[in-house]
Amino acid sequence: MQNTDTPRVLVLGATGRTGAAVVKELEATPGQVVPVRASRSETTVEQWIKEGKEAVRIDLDDPDTFPDALEGIDRVFLMTGYTSAMNHQTKTLVDAAEDAGVSFLVHLGVFGDKRSTDPHFAWHELVERYIAGSKVAWANVHPHVFMENLLGINRLRDGQMVWPMGDKQVGWIAGDDIAAVVARILADGPDTHTGKDYYLSADLLNGAEVAEVLGAALGQDIPALVLTPDDLQRMIDAGLDVAPANMDAAYAASTLIWARQTYEGRMDYSAVTTNTVQDLLGREPVHLGSWAAAHRQELLDQLS
Repeated sequence: MQNTDTPRVLVLGATGRTGAAVVKELEATPGQVVPVRASRSETTVEQWIKEGKEAVRIDLDDPDTFPDALEGIDRVFLMTGYTSAMNHQTKTLVDAAEDAGVSFLVHLGVFGDKRSTDPHFAWHELVERYIAGSKVAWANVHPHVFMENLLGINRLRDGQMVWPMGDKQVGWIAGDDIAAVVARILADGPDTHTGKDYYLSADLLNGAEVAEVLGAALGQDIPALVLTPDDLQRMIDAGLDVAPANMDAAYAASTLIWARQTYEGRMDYSAVTTNTVQDLLGREPVHLGSWAAAHRQELLDQLS
């Protein structure tokens, strides 16, 4: 029989890479919290329940699904998709969480400075202000560039690492480290983490440096195609570069603005690494070379 005193954690995005990894981390420490998977797919939820897992249906575009999904929930991991809809999704979910008596919310944001002008950075900062104004205790996790982007939006193209920001460096963080930090914060709870911002950046690398690390991990030369944002814009205009299918036009446009601001030096404040993984987890973060070795076959598939 389940201990009703154990906090129940609603994990949004549990079918995706990050949400699923958070659930896995929470399940690795049984007894601290009970992870409750969330999906908009009724079929997925039913399958999870058949497997004996806690699960609920929630559709972030339908606030009418929120009350049932939040019933009996103590803590929430809040992440949204790559769309401008994140604004109303987060606002309405925070309202519902407050009404449902949720005690703690952990939001997955971006590596901003709270004065961002890039649209999708500004959206995250806007919803963080809204969360802070609610009655729900909160913590924010701010990852820099996901290493997993090298399997998607920043994948190798024609055997090259395409980098539209000149020689500018950005921070890189592995998805597994993001999930482990989020899980630790959720498990520890509000007494330890309320009102805190956790920034995640393990390696500071530009495109040429990323190419060098990937080449060493894969045992072959990976050249870097170093461009400017104007070059990237011309590629987009010519149809040579397209945004991922799950990214709407407004969000995609904002990523180009981020690249331009990085190239111009307006994001230099974020060209740092952080000790968050060491401080919270007591270990070194995953560095890009180790990450690449773990994803060797997926990276090699991009070269074939």
